Amino acid sequence: MAQAHAPSAIRWTTDEVPPTARFDYYAEVLSTTQTPMSVFSESPRSFAAAMTLVDLGGVSVMRQTGSGNSARRVRRDIERSGERSFHLLVSLDTDWTARHRGTLRVRPGEAVLFDSDLPYDIDITKAYEFVHIRFTDAWMQQWLPSPGVLVGRAISAKQGWGRALTAFAQQLSPETVVDSPLPTPLLTDHLGSLLALSAHEIAAPRSPTPADRALCERAREAIAQRCQDPSLTAGDVAVQLQVSVRTLHRSLGAAGETFGGAVMAARIAAAVRMLESPLFRRLTTGEIGRRAGFSDPSHFVRVFRARVGQTPLQLRQSRHG
Repeated sequence: MAQAHAPSAIRWTTDEVPPTARFDYYAEVLSTTQTPMSVFSESPRSFAAAMTLVDLGGVSVMRQTGSGNSARRVRRDIERSGERSFHLLVSLDTDWTARHRGTLRVRPGEAVLFDSDLPYDIDITKAYEFVHIRFTDAWMQQWLPSPGVLVGRAISAKQGWGRALTAFAQQLSPETVVDSPLPTPLLTDHLGSLLALSAHEIAAPRSPTPADRALCERAREAIAQRCQDPSLTAGDVAVQLQVSVRTLHRSLGAAGETFGGAVMAARIAAAVRMLESPLFRRLTTGEIGRRAGFSDPSHFVRVFRARVGQTPLQLRQSRHG
């Protein structure tokens, strides 16, 4: 099913303005698209930067590149801001320093979540490439009723759910989101579930309760029944089960699962059944992928190989010769 309103990316670059105006231009872009702040550079005359953004509703995905600079948000900036927002920053290639509820030296791949209601300082001394994901307060509250658990922490890129969160975030860019074969809500749901799981892991890990296990089982059954729909979201399944989206994700998280992972597992299981059955031998592997819920054949092959260890064609040949 095609998305009713496909998102589009917007790009800003200092190449569009005279050299003497580049630093002020970019500072204005940051304050307009993110939150009001002050930006500083030791070499404003040679400053260069670019940013691409795609707005997905409650979530905006940005890629930022540029010369080293510092950003500061103080009480004056907070007072003239509009709604509260949260910002997940991941550097792809350089160390940086964040002062936000404490001082952090952040390594490439690690993430930090910022709360726009709190002051911060960011120092980037070298040329950089960042993934910057902005969340509205309303969207964040669906997933993290207490986002302070994550705010101002260095989220590890090497262990626990932080590893999954940072790896997923690093793959996001406006271009990959726009070109993704997956529906936008599935991408944002997966991001929300990884944030919730990371916060849960830090706050107070708990074993799944009987109610969690029962809801997880019902969710898996619902997903297996509907996974052929490429636009299936957590909201669709939550409505069917008559629970909130937050409750659905919390129960899956307690069992060590994510909604996106459960959907992919169900689609791969459906594809394996068709590939192994003689009833579907006349269908191409691409058609089997489509019937299993994959709208893009190449995405189907990549996910299948990663999860099964073979391509769909190799599995079929091993079963039927």
